[in-house]
Amino acid sequence: MVLESILSGQKNRKQPMMIFLLSVLISVISIFISYTVFKQNTGLFTVVIISLIMVPFMNTMMADEEEETEKTGEGQGFFKRHGDVIMAYGTMFLGMLLAMSVAFVILPGDVVETIFDHQINEVNIIQGKFTFGNQFLDIIANNTSVLMLAFLFSFLLGTGAVLILAWNASVLSAAIGLIANSLGGVTGIPVAVLIFIPHGTFEIVAYFIGAIAGGLISAAVMKDGTGKFGYIVKDSAGLMIISFVCLIIGAVIETFIIIF
Repeated sequence: MVLESILSGQKNRKQPMMIFLLSVLISVISIFISYTVFKQNTGLFTVVIISLIMVPFMNTMMADEEEETEKTGEGQGFFKRHGDVIMAYGTMFLGMLLAMSVAFVILPGDVVETIFDHQINEVNIIQGKFTFGNQFLDIIANNTSVLMLAFLFSFLLGTGAVLILAWNASVLSAAIGLIANSLGGVTGIPVAVLIFIPHGTFEIVAYFIGAIAGGLISAAVMKDGTGKFGYIVKDSAGLMIISFVCLIIGAVIETFIIIF
């Protein structure tokens, strides 16, 4: 209840540093609870617990965003309308990423294997999948499926996209942790992060924007009969187009510039 009360209200989504710090704290608490109670599926339950704690904040944030979008309409540009929510998603994701990456590096090896077992397997699967065949098309297909899940989960469940984002943060943390460990541990984290920044930034922003698109429509539907519903749908369609463009840019960078 304490974390829920802190992570609520319109003003908090306009305070990215608070969201970042709370995301770090929530991630650490979730890892501890999962490792203590759910040793068989610690990695999965860590993601679930993070998502559950974030639900009240995300519900409030998307409802406020939909209401503001109706009021401002086309009088504001894209980033003016949705910039604070994208920043909220971004700082939330970075908080989870930092906490889990550091945990991966500093915790004992056997503990890491227990906590990040599923995530490490996912990293290995992704690396193997992109090693053969048409890497560009494989990356586009994989990232598009994640984008659509972020949109659908956000639309159907309101805050379901948090689950997708938290899972991707945990998988990316495992990838960063594996590279960092090969480079000397904690000191290798910055270099490991830099490897993923060029293409990862576009991919993650695409997921954020897709989640916002689904959340806006979900909030509009729940209001039942808003006069600006058509505009909300149009705005969401525009967000999805921007998301796909970001995915394409990220895939081009990852395929032709960066070797993952």
